[in-house]
Amino acid sequence: MKVGIVQLDCKINRSDSNMRRAERYIEQAIEAGVDLVCLPEAFLTSGNILEVADVAVAIPGSATEALAALARKGGISIIAGLLEKEGDAHYSTAILIQPDGSIAATYRRVHCFEMERKYLACGDRFACVDTPHGRIGLILGYDLNFPETCRALYQQKVDVIFCPALIPEQFAYVTNQLLTTRAIENQCFIVFVSGVGMNVYAGFNYMGESCVVADPLFLEDELFDFVDGGETLLRFEQEEELRVIELDVERLQRYRETRSLIGDTQPDVYLNSWQGLQGRAAVSGGNS
Repeated sequence: MKVGIVQLDCKINRSDSNMRRAERYIEQAIEAGVDLVCLPEAFLTSGNILEVADVAVAIPGSATEALAALARKGGISIIAGLLEKEGDAHYSTAILIQPDGSIAATYRRVHCFEMERKYLACGDRFACVDTPHGRIGLILGYDLNFPETCRALYQQKVDVIFCPALIPEQFAYVTNQLLTTRAIENQCFIVFVSGVGMNVYAGFNYMGESCVVADPLFLEDELFDFVDGGETLLRFEQEEELRVIELDVERLQRYRETRSLIGDTQPDVYLNSWQGLQGRAAVSGGNS
């Protein structure tokens, strides 16, 4: 799977400019012969949730049509994050557009932190899609904090998890730790595609540092020359740019045929324990 990663400076109140720059990078990725291009979370509007009712877009709509035209032109898939509106509800959403321009998956971020929930609704399902190049899962930035998100995709034997994100720079260290952990837990590639630039309303910069990480046990088993710390296959700094990487999905699949952890998991025990915790919390709450 040859992947183009677009680390974009997502500017508030500059949707037209954001789209033009994204289109330019996608064109360059097509020229580089990629199979898939990924853009950051809310690439069109930045994280402008205070004005989400005014800036969010319909899916499908003009923004997805513009991306679909590029997908058809280049014969590629495109993953992109958008602030979506449906009726009175608004979501942070990731879409996967196929080479024929159709939308193969729409994933609404399941996890929103407390302040966001004043403006955004939470999704209620995860997204995993088969493509000619491997099985792809979609998550969005804040989802990384919840292992259940990637675990749900792992149970569906995901090969590559794409994570468009807009994460404040003060969380960069923790985010990078989580990315490696999630790759190890779920024996997969994770493609983290971050926005850069400043959220002028909130007064912070986005972290950038887009990266691709892999399960180091897979790398050690299959590549033989793995060095500790080499699980990060690619890392950006804070500049806006396009970079391309090839992921050996077939080799990962062969590794998991003999080393998969799925057969050793105990989902019934996890579910029973979770339900027991919920029940005890309900009783405790009723007695308080």
